[in-house]
Amino acid sequence: MDALSRLLSLHPVRAALDIRCRFGEPWNLPHEGQAFGVAPYHFILEGRARLEVEGREPMQLQPGDLVLFTRGAAHVIYTAPPQDAVAVRVVDPGASLRLHINDEAGGGRRPVSDFLCGQFHFESPQSNALMQALPDVVLVRGAELPDGHGLRVLATLLRDECGGADGSGQLREGAQAVVSGLAAALFGLAIRAWLGQGGPQPGLLALLAHPRLQRAVQAMLEAPQEEWPLERLAEACHMSRATFARQFREAGATTPGEVLQQLRMAQAAKLLRYGKMGTAEIGEAVGYQSEAAFNRVFKKYSGVGPGAYRRRQRAGEPGA
Repeated sequence: MDALSRLLSLHPVRAALDIRCRFGEPWNLPHEGQAFGVAPYHFILEGRARLEVEGREPMQLQPGDLVLFTRGAAHVIYTAPPQDAVAVRVVDPGASLRLHINDEAGGGRRPVSDFLCGQFHFESPQSNALMQALPDVVLVRGAELPDGHGLRVLATLLRDECGGADGSGQLREGAQAVVSGLAAALFGLAIRAWLGQGGPQPGLLALLAHPRLQRAVQAMLEAPQEEWPLERLAEACHMSRATFARQFREAGATTPGEVLQQLRMAQAAKLLRYGKMGTAEIGEAVGYQSEAAFNRVFKKYSGVGPGAYRRRQRAGEPGA
């Protein structure tokens, strides 16, 4: 399994797609901030719009673009200021996939904007290495994707399942389950595309995008229980010890030891969530011979000890 796949499996994301918007210009759609761990996203199928996030320059969104807000930032998507916008209404508010339209959306009188909205939910957001490695705003530019790219294909599939090209069609049988599965794939495809577009700032994902340093992360992901001194990691990357240490720091803004601990704790958290092993066994599985040492590091990582973490997860407590 490649490094990105392993990282995504360590930090599974629950995806939802529940709104399709079809607006004729002019329109304005504000979004309130979300709880920590909830990342709203918008996938532009047709039309253009502007995006404003506090503290950032406005961005132009075009067909094929996908934008997600890792830490739930409040934002506004619009083609006109609020006072000029046509009111939005919801078709069938009780539906699992709600269609939002305005009175300019039909008849071909105005340019139509068509986009999908949903949320990605991160598990254990306080200690989620994947979430921490992402910037506040992740923007994938659809125009830069080659024909046949997974995101382009997925856009077509989602459009078809969410009511067809004009959004007016009836949902097919099983559409809700299909859309849920496609939305889950959307996150992985978006992160892969973003990495390919040079998106990551220094951090874990930048290490994965580095053609040589990714081998070190891959090695630690495959065997987190092993010791990984600098010499061994440098050898895996076919680099000298000094060059490896310098480039790792530049790309990752961290040390190999810190990354190893992060990956060990992520694996331990997964075993606590889904496995049946005891705490001592889990600690040993991720490289700790002392249960006390494992408990101490895990509590520093997640804010609670392994036992409390497991109980919270199985009770389904919010933010656990």
